[in-house]
Amino acid sequence: MNRMFLAAVAAIALTASAGAQQLPVSYGNPITLEQAKTIVAAAERSAQSRNFTMAFAVVEPSGELVLFHKMDGTQYGSELVAREKARTAARFKRSTKAFSDSVAGGRNAVLSLPGVVAIEGGTPIVINGRIVGAIGVSGGSSEQDGEVAAAALLGLE
Repeated sequence: MNRMFLAAVAAIALTASAGAQQLPVSYGNPITLEQAKTIVAAAERSAQSRNFTMAFAVVEPSGELVLFHKMDGTQYGSELVAREKARTAARFKRSTKAFSDSVAGGRNAVLSLPGVVAIEGGTPIVINGRIVGAIGVSGGSSEQDGEVAAAALLGLE
């Protein structure tokens, strides 16, 4: 069972990274609360400008929560989804869109990996070339979630 699981993880990691943005291989110091607040504020501004109601989660590289924020009127299910998208992006060092693209390409083994959400909207946070955490956004379509996550990270470094 362990060998099968590890083989599946290795295959997914290779296929999920194919064609995806190349990310640093190392983690940095965990994102600070102040940095997380800045990112979430940018995400909320982006969501408001599009008339979306969304939930935002920022996690450190381990996937542990640093900050969670939910806009008024956001559907309740988005709370869990935002956290899990962020956790997936941080722990696997790639956007959740990479996993979504793998599933769309017929690689359904992704769906059986524990702790993986294969829906766009989770993005690693890279500062000074290192992954310091991730943001997860939920509340719109998966594409809208991804756009808001990307907007939240503009200008970081």
